[in-house]
Parts: sequence; structure tokens; C-alpha cells
Amino acid sequence: MKKKYVLSLPLCALLLTGACSHRPSVPANEFLIQGYLENVSDSAIIELCVSEGQLIKEIMKDTLINGEFSLHDTITSGKRELYLMSSSKGFPGLWINVWTAPGKYIKVTGNDKLLKTWKVESDLPEQVEENRFVEASFPEQLEVLKYTANEYDLLRTMFQEHADNEELQRADWKQVDSLRKLKEPLETIILKKELDYLSTAPVSSVWLDKYLLHASRLQWDKENPYIPEIKALYARLSEADRETPAGKNITEYMNLGAEVNVGDEMADGDLYDPEGNLHHLSEFKGQYILLDFWSMGCGPCVQSIPEMEEVTAIYKDKLAVVSISGDSEENWKKFISEKSMTGNQWNELKNGRTGLAARYKVVGIPHYVLISPEGTVQEMWSGYGPGSLKGKLKELVK
Repeated sequence: MKKKYVLSLPLCALLLTGACSHRPSVPANEFLIQGYLENVSDSAIIELCVSEGQLIKEIMKDTLINGEFSLHDTITSGKRELYLMSSSKGFPGLWINVWTAPGKYIKVTGNDKLLKTWKVESDLPEQVEENRFVEASFPEQLEVLKYTANEYDLLRTMFQEHADNEELQRADWKQVDSLRKLKEPLETIILKKELDYLSTAPVSSVWLDKYLLHASRLQWDKENPYIPEIKALYARLSEADRETPAGKNITEYMNLGAEVNVGDEMADGDLYDPEGNLHHLSEFKGQYILLDFWSMGCGPCVQSIPEMEEVTAIYKDKLAVVSISGDSEENWKKFISEKSMTGNQWNELKNGRTGLAARYKVVGIPHYVLISPEGTVQEMWSGYGPGSLKGKLKELVK
């Protein structure tokens, strides 16, 4: 006769709890992120990224196998904010914030591809705050994520499968526009919920980072119905908060310079070359000045480099081209060196668009500003396509 083994319910529950609560041992100089996903196809690529100025840079990735992924790296001191995302089909092209620290284990669980619905568990207080901030904007956030995932799939199709078919691209754009119209009212509700949460949540480093994102809207989102609420939150910052890097950046957004329009006198400011020398646009007064606001992470910006060099040569006697990068100092210097970029390669060395980029209303890049020899703004435009710079300047530079 076979023996039968029976466990009491309390004992079974105890064993299950012990199994589920087991955490892998993590070396003191590393962190470990383990993910367990359902309803996500194997072979999806899960990426771990870091913010470097205006760039999100991948530092490692793993392929989902049997619904699991694992990411680990060395970290010798302090806490570090990283970003978990995926460029695979069906994902919304967004990320979730994951905090790491030496010796820490972070568990991620989820039931779909919508990322912000994933649960990130660790004993770091910053992660607890991150989770609360995300939860503050549900259920509207969930609907927006669904629309955004569909939108990104359409954009991938448009630029990859339909790249040479204008008719299909127009049809794709119509669908994208329809999705964005559906998102707009929900995004307004989410914005209000996030601001309401910021008005009561304790001020911390995470709080400051979230507020900085909303403060940056003062530069690019002029139709925002909650501008007064965004400005009012500034009163919650102590003097110590305002002296932090995030606090200083927020203060700059609260005190943006006046915008310039076509016909106005040009705005000037402090700009630095790769050697650290200080420059001003006024150095070129008396000739045309073409400002090129760009970033190494912008595909059209990089694509425009050869044509910009042609333009510089064609108009060398009457036009000064000033390329103004929004990248971090280290990334910017490395990129222009690797690409052997010459001419006036300058940078405001600011975190965010609070200087000349704000005054010249830079929202999308590349962004161009043509200044007349008299020092007035003659034209401003955004976007690049092959031949567009030469065509535009042939029309404007006399």
C-alpha cells in the first residue's frame, strides 16, 4: 500500500510563504533585478537604461525566456535610479523607474507588456515612493498605456515596413492621430492627479525629480491648463531643496527668459566650446547666423550633419553656423570628436532647456533659427529631410 502524505493547511501556507519570500543572495558590490512576466511572449528584449543628460542610454539587456529575465551589475556605493523598458513589439515605448543600491535584490512582476502596470518590489524607500507616484494616476494611466502601445506599433510599421509607401504612411498617420485624440483627455486627468499627489506627498529626492518633469512643461507645454498649480508647488521647496541639482533646475524653469519671435532682436547667452571657452552669438553680428539646436540621440539631427557642413562651406563668407548641443558635456565632447565635427560646436551645459533653447522655443529637434546681419530673428523652423537645409537657405540668405 502506498503511503499518503497530508499537510495541514496552516503548514502548507507556511511552506508556501517561505518559498515565495526567498530572496537570492546578492554580493555587497552588486545589484540584481529579476523579472517574472505573464502574457508576454518569450524572446522579448528587456533593457536596463540610464539617463545621461537628455539621452536614455542602454547599459544591459536580457531576453525573456519562460517568462523570466535577469539583470545585474556592479554598484559600489550610493543609490542609483535606472530605467526598465523594451523596444519589442506591443510595448508602449515608455519605461519604469527602478532604484538600485549595493547588495540589493529587486523583484519585478507583471501580467502584460504595459510596463507601468508591473510591480517593482525592493526595500528601498525610493522605490516605494516611485510605486506610489505611478499608482496615483490609475486607472487613466492604464488606458493611455494601451493607446500608446498601439501607437508605437504603428510608428514602427510606418518607418520600417511602409518606409517607401507614402499612401500607407498617410493611413498610418491617420490612425496615430486618432489614438492621440483618444489619449488627450485622459492625459489631462493624469496630469491633475499627479499634481494633486505632489501637493500632499512628502518632499524628497524622488519628489523633486517628479516635480522637475512637471516644471519642464513650463518651457514646452504653453497650453497646459495647470500651469498655476505647477508654479504653486515651488513654495513647497525648502532652501536646502532649492540647492540640490534638481532644485536648481526647477528654479531655472520658474524663471525662464522671454521668448523671441520672428522679427524680434536676437536673444544671446553663455555658450561653451569643447575647450571650455566662453562664447556669445554677438561675435557674429554683421553676418547671418544659423543656430542649429540638436542632440546626438536625434536621428534627423545626426542625418543632417553632412549637409550642414556643405551649407557652412557654401555660405562661409556671409553665414556663421552655430551648432548648439543639448547633450551632457561628456557625451557631447566624445561624439563631436568621433564624428570629427568642426566649426562652432557649442553647448549651454545646462540640464534641460532653460536657456537659449527656451528663449528660441525649442520643442522638437533639430530646431533652426536664422538671424539676420542686423541681429533680428528672420526665420525659425524644425525638422530635417535631405536637401531641406540647402533649399531653405537658398531662399532666405541673400
